[in-house]
Amino acid sequence: MASNRDDGIASDGPATGAGLVDRWTALDRGWQALALGLGIVAAHLVGQAL
Repeated sequence: MASNRDDGIASDGPATGAGLVDRWTALDRGWQALALGLGIVAAHLVGQAL
């Protein structure tokens, strides 16, 4: 998977989280949905364990 992005280095934004936002928006919507679904399931399991 080739990318023309600068690997998350932002020159005009805060250093924390800029790379994460760039990586998230670079994902296909299917992968975003999968990641979000897995996060919800993980949060639910943690909530059940408490």
